[in-house]
Amino acid sequence: MNISIHENIRQVMPGCRLGCIIIENVAVRGTPPALAQEFNELQAQVAKAYKLDILPTMPRIMAVRSMYKKLHFDPQRYRPASEALVRRVLQNKGVYFVNSAVDVNNYCSIKFMLPFGIYDLDCIQGNVVFRIADAGTYVNISGNTISTEGKPFLTDDAGVFGNPTADARRTAVTLTTRNLLCVIYADEEVPDKELTEILDFTADMLTRYNGGVVTYKTIVRPA
Repeated sequence: MNISIHENIRQVMPGCRLGCIIIENVAVRGTPPALAQEFNELQAQVAKAYKLDILPTMPRIMAVRSMYKKLHFDPQRYRPASEALVRRVLQNKGVYFVNSAVDVNNYCSIKFMLPFGIYDLDCIQGNVVFRIADAGTYVNISGNTISTEGKPFLTDDAGVFGNPTADARRTAVTLTTRNLLCVIYADEEVPDKELTEILDFTADMLTRYNGGVVTYKTIVRPA
């Protein structure tokens, strides 16, 4: 499987990069107590360190919103997944526990304040391309039918499946998932060294709580 960034992304955001990790032979399970404790501690730290009214002025939040605007993707209407998670914490709503893979993905998204996506690799067909999608629809994880036209998506031979705001139900990670693809959405606001460190941290945490072997870990740039 090849992962690439389409020309229509490069034209509007030449600094676009995807941090990508593939982990094979995982054992996804319900949220382990140690992960729940670690996640609750992170939420407490975030709630203590940040305030809802200043969230839009924080450098990393502003950088992700800037990335969305370059992609002509309105961050007010389609809130970045990372910002949405942080907002839940600051609104005392808490973050849903899903399973040992999705929870690590959300943990890292909050910790680094970047949009993360995690996908069942075996549900992806053919090569992966990050592109501005054509007209169409998809069913998101919540079961809602969403328009794709003009929005940035990870796509495969079967259509769209990944988005920095809302992913498709088709590639959702469940307790039967055995192989994972994790994607971090970034641009030049995140230096290569930092993105590499984020990849290393995420891969280590995913394997700690899900087992498996990292078979692919890289930064994908526009050709």
